[in-house]
This record gives sequence, structure tokens and C-alpha cells, in this order.
Amino acid sequence: MQEFQYIQDILKEFYTPVIVNQVYKKAPFWAQMKKKSKGVYGKKIVIPIQLGFTEAVGAKADNNYDLPNAQRNTYDRSEITLKRNYGRVMIDGFSIESSKGKGGWVDQVSAESKGASTAFALDIDRQSLMNGKGELGHVNGAISGQIITVNKPGGVTGDTPNTKWFRKGMVIDIRNTSGVSHADSVQISLVDVANSQITVVGTITSVVTTDIIYREDTYVASGQGEMMGIEGIINTVNTPGATFQGIDRTAEALWQAYVATSVGVVSEDAIQVILDGLEAQTDGDSPTFILTTTLIRRKIVALAKSAYQVQTLKLKAGWEGIKFVGGTVELPIVTHKNCPLATMYFPSMNHIKFYSLKSLVWDNKGGGVLKPVAGKDAYEAWFKMYGNIGTDCSNAHGKGTGVLVA
Repeated sequence: MQEFQYIQDILKEFYTPVIVNQVYKKAPFWAQMKKKSKGVYGKKIVIPIQLGFTEAVGAKADNNYDLPNAQRNTYDRSEITLKRNYGRVMIDGFSIESSKGKGGWVDQVSAESKGASTAFALDIDRQSLMNGKGELGHVNGAISGQIITVNKPGGVTGDTPNTKWFRKGMVIDIRNTSGVSHADSVQISLVDVANSQITVVGTITSVVTTDIIYREDTYVASGQGEMMGIEGIINTVNTPGATFQGIDRTAEALWQAYVATSVGVVSEDAIQVILDGLEAQTDGDSPTFILTTTLIRRKIVALAKSAYQVQTLKLKAGWEGIKFVGGTVELPIVTHKNCPLATMYFPSMNHIKFYSLKSLVWDNKGGGVLKPVAGKDAYEAWFKMYGNIGTDCSNAHGKGTGVLVA
């Protein structure tokens, strides 16, 4: 039988990089993001933001020697609340004994760790695309036994497929729009993509249309139960709560991202209009790339082939993007299968970071990485990551919605 010390070394030295690489493979937006840990401490990251400038400047008419009245620059503080993400594996004593002579029970730990790393990567990817609320979807219609019809994946109206963020085995909570629980820790036993339905095991009470479905224990009354994502960052409204990173966007135009709605059929000119609008509004760096759907990329490639040259660019973590060259449009285009339909994001990655209090690590407190489970013939290990995604210049980012391909 394998000894604890060797299993722990494998978990720390081998499986941690595996999980990190898995996240990079599954999450293109996350992969391009800078990770900042220096100076990160406490429960919140505080970033001073300049939202206005002194206007005690300007020319004077002849014979007027009065100095301008002194003013102050306007500042505010943006607060990024750190979030916790976990993964856990467990193996029972019988499995340990039954695996003797067939590679040792390290193989059992290996199998469980690989599954957990894939699930963790998929969930980090989902969070990085959303708005911090943690909505997997909404209930859409009357409940039939344990079968729930869903829509609004990630809380986005009109996006499809409606079941895109649900997986068999996922444990979920269902609450109404006021936060009242209608189902607590029920498990998904079936995902029916064709009929936009999920089947759950567990007690559901008074679940009605418009109820909201969350991953287990992520809902918080303030709004942000998960990490912030690109949909929340690139927006003009406060999300997920009454402010965005502690600043009221409705009161501060400089804290709003640029959003073009009803863009229409994608074209070089349509992209340029968004870039021009973003340039006119921002006081930050230019966008780094365009994140969109494969359908929109295919349309852009077709346009590029007919009039220009399609170039391929290498990005971080092995990702590639095409570079559409036409007029002044010269941006890599990166696709994501789960990007909301008819949407193009224009993030400036110089102004988006993952603020890390603790990078992904296996917990080794209380007896090492692999620990006996109290009162059970089993052993467990878990990994954790503390941090959140945030921006220091909200108006550096842009988005186009209602983007059509025909």
C-alpha cells in the first residue's frame, strides 16, 4: 500500500499543476488574465479610483489677473471582495484495500483528482464569464414532479442552450427573486438539453417560474456569491448588487463600460463603430482582444477572406486567435463555446486582474494533505483558492450585443 507521505507529494507537486493547466485549457478569458498576489491581504482589495479632475485651469481675458478658484480631483475607492473556491476528493478504506497489487491506491486518488480538476476548471471558466451572482439559470414554467424546465442560462435572457451550465451530479439551490429558499441542496440526476429541463433528487417546495437556480451555498443577499466575471465587468449597470466594486455606476459615468446594443449584422464597420465609441469614452488602455462566439468568428473569417488576409496569433496558455485586418481594426478574435449568443466582448486585459490572496493549493493543515475522515473508514483531501477578478478602469472595456450574422 502507498504511504501517506508519497500520496501527499503527488497531490502537491503533480496534481496542483495539472489543475492549473486544466483551468487554462478550459477558460480562455481566465488564461489571458494577469494574476496579482503582491499586496493582497484581508477580505477585500481596495483600489483608489480617480473619477474626476480639478477644473482650476484655463486661460483668462486681457487685464484679468484672477487665479482660478481651487478645486479638488475627485476620488473614490473600489472594493473587490475576495471569494473562496474549493475542490474535494475522498476515497474509502475498502477501495484502498481492493486496489492493492494493481498500482496501489494512488491510482484511486489519481482518478478522483483528475475528475475534480476538470470540474473545477469548468466552474472557474463559468464564473469568469458571468456577473458574480452565481445564477446557473431560471425556472421557466410549472414544475412537473422533480422535473424543472429552465431558461436564462447564467441569468442572460435569450441565450441558449438553456441547460448550458447544468451537469448531472451538480448540487443546486433554488430561491425566489427575494432570496427565499424553495429547494436546498438537491442533486441533478438528468439534464435534458432538447427540452430545456433538469431532473432533481431531493425536496423541492413551492418552486415557481422566475425562481433562480444557484450552485449549492453560493447565494448571498448582497448579490455576489461567486467571483466576478466578464459580463459583470463589462456593463453599464450595477452588478451584482447596488454597486459595482463599491462604486455606483449610475452616478459615475466614468465607472461604466462602453456597451453598444442592437449592433446588427457583424461587419468591419460594425466592429469599428464599437471601437470608436470605446475610444471616445475611455481613459484607459485599448482593448486586448475580442471574445465572441464561434458563429460570429466564422462570419468575420468569411469577410476577411473576401477582402483581407486572415492571420493567426498566439496567445497565452496555448490559445490562438485570428487577427482581422481591415481599416484600423487589428484585434485578435478569441472564441468561447459558452460566450452568450450575439455578443462580442472587448476587454482591456491591462485593467483586469485576478487578485489572489491564496493561489490554488492543496490544504495541508491538520495532519497533512491526505486526512482521515472523522468517524468514517475514508480519507480525503481538498484544494482551495482565495481571490476574485476585478478591474481598476471600468470604462476601458466594451461590449456589443445584438450582433447578427445574417
